[in-house]
Amino acid sequence: MLKRFFVLLLCGVMLLGMLAACAEQNEGEDTSTMAEEESNWVNPELEFNENLKDKTFNILSMRDSDIGPEENSSDPLEDAVYRRNDMINSYYGIEISGILDGDYNSLSQKVKTDVTAGTGDYDLVYQHMVDAATNLGMQGNLYNLADLEYVNFDNPWWDQDCKNGFMFGDNMYVVCGDLLPGTMLITAAIVFNKNLFDERSWEYPYDDAREGTWTLDDMITLTKDQNKDLNGDGKLVYSDDFYGLVGWSLDCDYNFYFGSGATMFTFDDDHLPVYEANADRLQTIYEKIYELIVTQKALHVTIAEYNANNEMYKQPAAIFKSGRALFFAGYLSGATDMRDMQDDFGILPQPKYDEKQEEYLSFVNGAASVACVPKSLSDEQLEITGYMMEVLASSSYYMVTETLYEKVAKSKTARDPESAEMVDVIIRHKVFDFGYTHFYSLNLPCATVIQTALNSGSASITRDITKSEKNTKKNLKKFYEQYGYDFYE
Repeated sequence: MLKRFFVLLLCGVMLLGMLAACAEQNEGEDTSTMAEEESNWVNPELEFNENLKDKTFNILSMRDSDIGPEENSSDPLEDAVYRRNDMINSYYGIEISGILDGDYNSLSQKVKTDVTAGTGDYDLVYQHMVDAATNLGMQGNLYNLADLEYVNFDNPWWDQDCKNGFMFGDNMYVVCGDLLPGTMLITAAIVFNKNLFDERSWEYPYDDAREGTWTLDDMITLTKDQNKDLNGDGKLVYSDDFYGLVGWSLDCDYNFYFGSGATMFTFDDDHLPVYEANADRLQTIYEKIYELIVTQKALHVTIAEYNANNEMYKQPAAIFKSGRALFFAGYLSGATDMRDMQDDFGILPQPKYDEKQEEYLSFVNGAASVACVPKSLSDEQLEITGYMMEVLASSSYYMVTETLYEKVAKSKTARDPESAEMVDVIIRHKVFDFGYTHFYSLNLPCATVIQTALNSGSASITRDITKSEKNTKKNLKKFYEQYGYDFYE
C-alpha cells in the first residue's frame, strides 16, 4: 500500500513538471516547437521566422474584407479572416495592422508619397487592379515581386494566370491569390434559379460543368424564348417582366468574352507581350455572345442606362432574386447577396466558347484588389514582407477559402454541395488579361471592344479591332520603354 502511494506521488510530481514545462512554452519562450507541430494551417515548407516577433506589419488596403475585422464577427468569412490574423499573431508574435482607404485614387497617392519620401510606411498594399498595374507599377512605384525572398508563385494559393495579366518580361509588380478573399468574390460566375429549372423539368447543368461541356451554346439554348411579358403591355420592362438572362455591362460583357478565351495578346519566349489580334476568331466569339445577349433580348443594363440612373446596375441581381430570371451573369459576390432569396439557386462557372476549350476561365473584374509592394521598403522590411505574403496566402488557403465556399454556396434552405464544387472550379481558374489590365484606362478596343459593341448593339467588332491596331502598338511601345525593354514590331 505504501509503495503504491509513493508511486502515485512520483507520477504526480512528474505530471506537474510536464504541465509547468508546457505552460512555459505556451507563454512564448519557445514557439519554434509549437510552430513545427501546428504548421498544418500555413505553408509547411516555410521555416519558422523568429524575426517577426514584436513587429507590426502594415497593410494599406482598398477593401476591409481583405484585411479583416479587429474582433470576432458574425459574418463567417470576416470571422475566418480575423481568426487567420489572430493565428499569425499568436504564432509569430507579429501584429497585422490594417489601414483602410476605399478611394483607389487616394490610396495610389499615399503609395506615391511614401515612395517619394522613402518612409516605408506600408509593408504591403492591396490596390485596385488596373490602377496598380498601370499607374503604380509602370511609373516605378512598386517593387518587383519576382525578386522577393520566400514567395513561391507556383504554390496553389497564388493565382497561376497572374503571369499572363501582369508579368512583363522579368517584371511582376502585382499578384493575386487566396490572401485576397474580396478579390475571390469579384470573380465571374453564373447563378441559376433551381426552382424555375424544376418547373421546366430540366436537369441542373452540374454534370455538363463537371465534364467540361458547359458552353455558350448551352446557355443560348436554355435562355431561348424564355422572356415573358408578364404585365401584358406588349414590351419587356425590367420592373415587371421575366427574362432568360440578366446582367449588367461592366460585369457580364467581359465575363463572357474573356471566359471564352478571347485575348489580343500572346507572349514571346522572354514573356514579353506581343499584339496578335485574330479579328476573325474574336468575331466568331462575339457572334455567340451577341446572340445570347442582343438577339435573345437579355436584360442587359448598358453604360448609358447607368449614367442616367446610377442605381440601374443593381437591377439584374434584384430581378433574379425576385424569381423573374433563369440566369444571372455576375460575380460570386452576387451569390452571397442572394442567401435569403426565396427560391433556391445554384452556381456555375462561365460557359466555355465550345467543348474544345481546355479550361473554364473565370474573369476577375478590374476593380478587384491585387497585392503589391511599395519600392520604399528597406531590405529588412522586404524580407519580412516576402515571408508574410507567403504566410498570408497559404494560411488563407487553409483557413479562409473553405469558409468562402460555404458562404457563397449556402442558400436559405440548405448547403448545396454541387455549387461548392463549382465555386472551387471558378476560383482555381481565374483569368487576368494583359490587354484589359494595361489598356482599359486608355479605353482601347483590346480592352473594351466587347463592352462598346454590346452597348451599341453592333453585330461586329472586326472594324474596331482593325482600326485600333496602330494606336495599340504605339501605346505598347511606351509600355516597353517604361518597363525598360526595346520594342520590335
